[in-house]
Parts: sequence; structure tokens; C-alpha cells
Amino acid sequence: MANWMLNSEGHRLFLERLKAIGWSSLNNGDMAKQLGIDRSIVPNLISGTHQGHKSKLQNILRAVGLDAEDVQSETFAKKYFQEVNNSSKQTSVLEFPTNVIESVVGLEQALVFENPFLPLNGRVENSEYFFNREKELRDIFDFLNSGSGVELLGDRQIGKSSVLMQIKQRAAAVLRDKWEPIYLNLQKVHTEADFYESFCEELGVASCTGNDLNRLMRSRRVLLLLDETENLTSNGFTREIRDRLRAFAEDGSLRLVVAACTPLDHLFPDSDEKGMTSPFHGICLRVDLKPWNEVTVRKFVAARLEPTRICFIEADMEKLWQESQGHPQKLMKACFDLYRQYCPNV
Repeated sequence: MANWMLNSEGHRLFLERLKAIGWSSLNNGDMAKQLGIDRSIVPNLISGTHQGHKSKLQNILRAVGLDAEDVQSETFAKKYFQEVNNSSKQTSVLEFPTNVIESVVGLEQALVFENPFLPLNGRVENSEYFFNREKELRDIFDFLNSGSGVELLGDRQIGKSSVLMQIKQRAAAVLRDKWEPIYLNLQKVHTEADFYESFCEELGVASCTGNDLNRLMRSRRVLLLLDETENLTSNGFTREIRDRLRAFAEDGSLRLVVAACTPLDHLFPDSDEKGMTSPFHGICLRVDLKPWNEVTVRKFVAARLEPTRICFIEADMEKLWQESQGHPQKLMKACFDLYRQYCPNV
């Protein structure tokens, strides 16, 4: 008796039905019970390599909710099945050694079911995973092109560092003039000496300060992306660095994007220095990073799940929204944990 398998259309139909009825998240054992088949068959069905009796394939498709009469028809068979001639000289899947087949199927499953909700912490550097801050980026680049710096304000872990990395990556293509983008995380900078050393290292020059740095900056145009700006208020820093940055910004050799959780006029009020201008006053326009709304949360989850065979049920989506309230890092962690419940082997 000839073997049959699902063709590409049939395989796609099968996977769509699994997703529609909520079985795509089941492990192999549970899915085998639902389909009425042996557990060993499930991986090959998922990968589209299973071969068997035509009647067995029809039973599987009926199990996922397709109409029994339609599945039995010749029209359906022509559209979704293909007969496998194992006597042919052409190499079929079954002609490969079993260990090779298992390796290929295992790799395919690993790629499909890898948890898509990463990274859990830290900035997003891969543009492919950057999501829904395009309006803020447009505003930032508009301000930079107009000659102003930017104050990037938002709660902790809301995505400021990720936005800074996108600015660094896109600067050459979006800014009208040529600027050297430099990213400095001030969590790693504890003193003024550390700051100047890190700054010069990013510029590719020997560490310098004072007039030596002033002369160097006359021939440079630097876009300085400062992360964790609150650290400039710690004991290792004086007002001198902020005044120098302002001077560079005013003479056109420096443009600033300053990320912080607290507005700059609160961070650096300089209220005890009467008659002196706050170092960042008037040179940075504010852009706020706010939590996502519910529509955006749903779009984010759908985008991350799209390459997988998983679909969160409505009750879970409601819970994700209630728990995260649109905070990206909280949402990512909640989605990561939920995905592991859907796919316990991941």
C-alpha cells in the first residue's frame, strides 16, 4: 500500500488548525492523545515529514476540526495530500538515517519553540527586536537636526537605553550633518577622571582634559549619548563636567542626548549658585518615554509570537495587560514566564 503525506498546503492547514483550537502549545504526549496517534509521530507531523496511510492522515485532520465529508473527498486529497513513491530513485525523507532525521526535526523544533521574549533585562541592540518607539525617535532626530540636544525622560527599564542604541545605529543615515555617535553608560563611570578617560577612549584618542580636550573638540562633531545621567550627581563629580559639556554644545562641537528618570532641572537645580545658569538649561528639549497602551501591548505580543506556533488565549492577554500596565520590561518578563507555561520544554 502506498504511503501518503501532507503537501505544503496540507501541512500549513494542519498547523493553522492546531493554532486555532489551541493545541499548538501542547507537548508531544498530550498532542498525541488529542490526535489519536502514537507520540513518536508528532514531531514528524509538526515538521511536515510524516508519511503514512491516507486514512490515518484523514483521521488526523478530522481530529483538528475539519469536516469529515470534506476530508474524505477526492478534491480535498488533490489539494492537500501527496502520494509518496518509496520505490523511486529520488531520495525521500525516510531514506536518511534515523539519527539524521531526529537531528533535523529536533533543530526545527528548537528554532520554532525558542522563547521569543528576550532579552529579559538590558537594552535591545538588535533593530529587529526594537518595537514601537518610532514616534519618539522621529522627535529626537528632528530636535537634533534643528540644532538642539535632547532630554530623554522615562521610568527605569522603560527602554531609554534601547532608544539610545537605536540613535547610535541610525545617526549616520538620519542626521543631516555628520556626527560621531558615542554612547556612555554612567553606571560604569564613578569619577570625573573615569568620565574623561571613557570619553576619550570612545573618541579613539589618548585620555586628556582641560585645554588639550578643548583643542581636540574643535576638530570633532560628537553626538554624545549619556545613559543613567543621575550618576553625575554623585560625590565623584562636580559641576565642572556639566559646564564643559554645555560649552562644547554651545560652540557646536557637541550635541547631547541625555537619558534620565528624573527631569534635568530637578537633577541639577543649582539653586545654591545664584545667578548661574543650570548646565543643561536651554540646550536639551524633552522627549518622554511612556508605557505602552493596551493596543500596543497586544501588537507587541502578537509580533513576538508570529514566528512561533503559539497563540496566547484572551484571558492570558488580559492578565498580561493588568500585570504590566504597558511597562515594556515588566511585560517582557510576564510574557517570558507565560510562554514557558505554554511550552514547558523551552
